[in-house]
Amino acid sequence: MRLWPWPYALIISAGITMIVTLTGLDSGIAYSIEPVVIENIQFDIEGDAESSPSDLVMPYFVPIERIAKKLPETQSFASEATSVIEVPPSLVADCNCRNECNCLQVHRAQSAMRDAYRCLFFDNDFHYLNDPCYRGSLYAGDCLKGISQGRLDLGGEARLRFQNESNIAGSGLSGASDDYSLARVRLYANYQINDWFRLYGEYLHASSSADILPTIPGNPSLDRIQNGFLDTQLTETLSLRLGRQEQCFGSQRLVSPLNWVNDRRTFDGVKAIHQGHQWKTDAFFLHPVGDLSTGQDSNEADQKIDFYGLYAAQSRTDRLRVDAYYLGLNNRREQYDYQTVGTRLRGETDTGQLFAFEGAYQFGSNSPSYGTHNAGFITAGMGHRLRNLHPHKSGDSRLWLWYDWASGDNEIPAARGDNGFDALFPQSHWYLGFMDLFGRRNINDISLQFSTPVLSPHVELTLWYHYFFLDQKTTPYNADMTAFNPNNAAADRELGQELDILLNFSLNPRNELLLGYSFFQSGKYYQLTPGTPSDADGQFFYLQYQTRF
Repeated sequence: MRLWPWPYALIISAGITMIVTLTGLDSGIAYSIEPVVIENIQFDIEGDAESSPSDLVMPYFVPIERIAKKLPETQSFASEATSVIEVPPSLVADCNCRNECNCLQVHRAQSAMRDAYRCLFFDNDFHYLNDPCYRGSLYAGDCLKGISQGRLDLGGEARLRFQNESNIAGSGLSGASDDYSLARVRLYANYQINDWFRLYGEYLHASSSADILPTIPGNPSLDRIQNGFLDTQLTETLSLRLGRQEQCFGSQRLVSPLNWVNDRRTFDGVKAIHQGHQWKTDAFFLHPVGDLSTGQDSNEADQKIDFYGLYAAQSRTDRLRVDAYYLGLNNRREQYDYQTVGTRLRGETDTGQLFAFEGAYQFGSNSPSYGTHNAGFITAGMGHRLRNLHPHKSGDSRLWLWYDWASGDNEIPAARGDNGFDALFPQSHWYLGFMDLFGRRNINDISLQFSTPVLSPHVELTLWYHYFFLDQKTTPYNADMTAFNPNNAAADRELGQELDILLNFSLNPRNELLLGYSFFQSGKYYQLTPGTPSDADGQFFYLQYQTRF
């Protein structure tokens, strides 16, 4: 039986919630918001990437163009020295400005503690532990940082998740249901040999249990070396990294470690990193590791796939940040070769208006019989930071309107090597719905997102509504870029609607709990197109606990 009343009830409830809160907003408050700066997130959005789902306290998933408050300047700091408060001021330890540390220094040290874990663990920064102005708590694992005369950091992460999938088990709207638990442990060691050399190693253990259906790609049971490399500092601004290494760039729409799944993505290869005054630039040549869908071993790199390119990220400014990139993907197994050139902008005005844009053009050669490759994608968002919509004065609410488009091909049968946009190695669990039904290919998505603290500043609520439809009347693509229904043309472009509800409970800066529910109402594509496994609606429920040490 189709559960058709549910999506309407949830959508109406979400709409009423937003209307009531917005109706109570004093417009004078909305336009008295302080100037802000875009956070230079190092996922967890970085190196130069934005934070990832599990790398920041709020929210667990990739924050959309995350914004942070600019701290006021004092006479004891240069005018260009800005910092980011990762938590509301009410959560910052009280400071006594009559001693050797002023309030700004105390706040900055507290902010550094909350931003210590990054998108990539080898970018973690625990210098706050040596800051005399840090007065916060010590957490499990802090005693393992800076040992061996300050050269060695040990730490990791443990995560446990239960999820129930109704009509979405497997890939896409499959008609199958399942429930199971996932567990993952990461352990790392970072050793600074001297000023010129660094060794980093990271081990990953993942397990999946109690599932009825075969384990899907991305959630296998495995043990492997997730990262293992040598960093060499060639000059003051240029370093070289050799070995196994995860990648995390920008908003992660095209390059991400994909933290949601058990099997985080990683690569073998070489990367040169240049840290200039205005720009940080990465140049790399890599092979993806452990693509189980191709039958390769989970601990081996695929030598038939080359991934290379340049990614340049501008240093933070008061109003705008710009990224520019060139990415190449040569897949000799499926015989396609793609080049992607793109840019990304994001910022905020004095009155709290938020904006974000990312777009790329992709060209090259498709798999045999599909001709030359011409494709692209665009993401555009407009939003507003809203204050005092709730009694927690220390938190902000954010309202965003988004449009996502990625081109498709009009040929049947459809395959990854056809003329549709290829999303490369993306963060596929955030932007196009939490149910992971669609990848960034042959897709249009109009969405409305609302995030706000609820109950207390420790709890973040995210409501996100999506309306999906095809670009070309062929087939949608799964989150892993495989064609969902490759041999049948679409009878209608309407895919359906999804509502995502997420509660993120920050127990403390190192422990968090997630509770989420998503509902998908299928559209005419599933009802009218031959070859679709089901036209029933889908549901997704999950509960996750994560700790870092």
